[in-house]
Amino acid sequence: MNFTAIDFETATSKYTSICSMGICVVENNVITERKEIFIRPEPLEFHEYNIKIHGITPNAVKDKPQFNEYWEQIRPYLENRLVVAHNTSFDITALCATLDFYNIPYPKFQYMCTVKLSQKAYPELKSHKLNNLCDALGITFSHHHAYDDAYACAMVLLRILYDYSLLNANELAECFDVKIGKLYPGCKVSTHQREPKQKKNAQPRRFHNSNTHGSL
Repeated sequence: MNFTAIDFETATSKYTSICSMGICVVENNVITERKEIFIRPEPLEFHEYNIKIHGITPNAVKDKPQFNEYWEQIRPYLENRLVVAHNTSFDITALCATLDFYNIPYPKFQYMCTVKLSQKAYPELKSHKLNNLCDALGITFSHHHAYDDAYACAMVLLRILYDYSLLNANELAECFDVKIGKLYPGCKVSTHQREPKQKKNAQPRRFHNSNTHGSL
């Protein structure tokens, strides 16, 4: 089975504040590529809550390109492929909100959520959060690092395929009675903003730097 697993980390509660993207490519059930892209969000604001989760600071990305500058590198990993994420309601929404922010047309791909799949595949588990799920399945990774989260997501799907002797997305959908999502140019995606998790009086950490074009 061929697919791309993705994961986003954000600088604030805003979907458009992507500061890191993890990509894990699987071809014929073998991981062939893993990478992480550090991204300068616009505006360059970080909340302490998010920094505590993923450890990425404004200084780490202040000289990196913005998402739109990376897009031509990212798009081939998604276009006409099956894309999987552990909680697509976040990752696909973040992707679409960011594409909308930069007025970039959506790519065309199908997508599936490993949260929903793992809930159906392993209903005996008390938690299907990525770290707890991977502990139960014996998958080692560093949580809340996009590079490793994408890898863990890919490994979860490969484990489900193996445990249930499934070959493709259609068999996954049929076995677990889940839908295969579809994204394409011009489709309607709800990108309503999440409620901030930080305290109401908390102020974002702002970093002002006129140099917005750094090395890749």
